[in-house]
Amino acid sequence: MRRLRAGLRRAAPRCARGDGGSASVEFIALALLLLVPVAYLVMTLARVQAGAYAASAGARSAARAYVTAAQAAEAPGRAEAALALALTDQGFTPADATAATSCEATGCFAPDAAVVVTVRVDVPLPFVPPLLRAAVPARVPVEATGTAVVDRFAALPATRTTTGAGR
Repeated sequence: MRRLRAGLRRAAPRCARGDGGSASVEFIALALLLLVPVAYLVMTLARVQAGAYAASAGARSAARAYVTAAQAAEAPGRAEAALALALTDQGFTPADATAATSCEATGCFAPDAAVVVTVRVDVPLPFVPPLLRAAVPARVPVEATGTAVVDRFAALPATRTTTGAGR
């Protein structure tokens, strides 16, 4: 038993001498190989999630702004402003998105008419060089739809009724 222990003590320093300091180099190399793709994946997923939220909030806000307009002529401008605000909140520009508005009824402002706004945001992938943008799809399309209903009594003129109790 003593010979075995003595033999192990003599053999251990010889084996360890050749590997001295290589653990830190291996750790750095593996950390870079694994950490860089994971960090890029997290950044990309965060950007796509921001695009999804911008599309969803923009569609909802644009539909609500459209149906609450006082006049039909100002409705598209209100919807565009609401969409632009929702996009800029998430770091996108109005040029990154397209919007389409449709109405279920013949007139968009008929009582109980539903106005549907569909927003598509093209989310650019981070750090894609211009040379690769032509060969590789460098944008992820995200689409959302928002629906708002025109108030049932919005088209009716406001009438005043007086009762005999106030006289």
